[in-house]
Amino acid sequence: MSWRSWLLAAATTAFLVAVMAYFSGAFHEDAASPVRALHDVAGEHVTITAEEVPVFEPVPGTVNATDETLVGSRILATITKMHVRAGDRVEQGDLLVEFDDSAQKSVLAQRQQAEASSAAALEEARLARDRAIKLFESGNLSRADYDRALTSHRVLEAEYERARRAVAEAQAQLDYTRIVAPMSGTVVDRYAEAGDTAVPGQALLRLFNPGRLRVEALLRESLISRVQQGQEIEARIGALDIRVPAVVEEIVPSADPGSRSFLIKALLPKQADLYPGMFARLDIPLGVREQILIPEAALVRSGQLIFVYVEGEKGPERRAVRIGPGGPGTVEVISGLTDGDVVIVPTDAESLS
Repeated sequence: MSWRSWLLAAATTAFLVAVMAYFSGAFHEDAASPVRALHDVAGEHVTITAEEVPVFEPVPGTVNATDETLVGSRILATITKMHVRAGDRVEQGDLLVEFDDSAQKSVLAQRQQAEASSAAALEEARLARDRAIKLFESGNLSRADYDRALTSHRVLEAEYERARRAVAEAQAQLDYTRIVAPMSGTVVDRYAEAGDTAVPGQALLRLFNPGRLRVEALLRESLISRVQQGQEIEARIGALDIRVPAVVEEIVPSADPGSRSFLIKALLPKQADLYPGMFARLDIPLGVREQILIPEAALVRSGQLIFVYVEGEKGPERRAVRIGPGGPGTVEVISGLTDGDVVIVPTDAESLS
């Protein structure tokens, strides 16, 4: 390599070192020193007070419905009408689905006729039994005829009961051709249309109660001791940008062997525009820690370093600090200040940087 190449490489290296030294504050007087004595700093004096603040760990979860049901068919029949669609609000007892009921009505009519015939035969047997009792008591009827009359009545009585139960069964089958809402709620999904053939057990609609939603989340085993049933914790719904109180309703007393986590369910208050499946976070309380907040105007930046002015034994001092997020107009001091320090909020921080 020629001497010119060496000279260019050395100049480039020197330039980069100078740039890095500048941004680190090396060209500011005593910038690297965490504490620097000053002659005078004009500004408001603020006494620092450390406050205890609660500490939380956010745990991701999912909003689910507490009351949710699948509405299905109990019979094999053709759907004639679907009265609701996804998103509709229904009340308990509202008609949801209708089936073709011609077969069920025919069966019911046949069994009602059989019941009427059985009732007539039973009435005739009852009259015969009553006559047989009177004749037997007067000695004008043999024991065998008397027993036959009683037996005939009991047989027809059993047949009538069987016919009556058959009518009740046919009526139930007819009732199954009309599905009503088992609870008040909102239709989430609709799985069939008019003209489809429904089979027993097939889900046709899914309902949930929007007034009872909860967050279900998995807690690692080290956090499970931090919550208990009935405890109120904060839930955050990011999509709605809200924080709401949630009450721990259930803690499943068994950890998942794979993740070593416990399932907890926290009941949410009624909230508009909140639906099952939405993402949520539960803030699990971990205890308290000390927090020091100072006015954001007290910060003075020098290169990439951040300082504040503190009233020391020999006058104002410049002290390096590490900061974190705070509240409106304030920042949290993570290190560099202690409880009782007096911070000076300079009136002209630019001239002191």
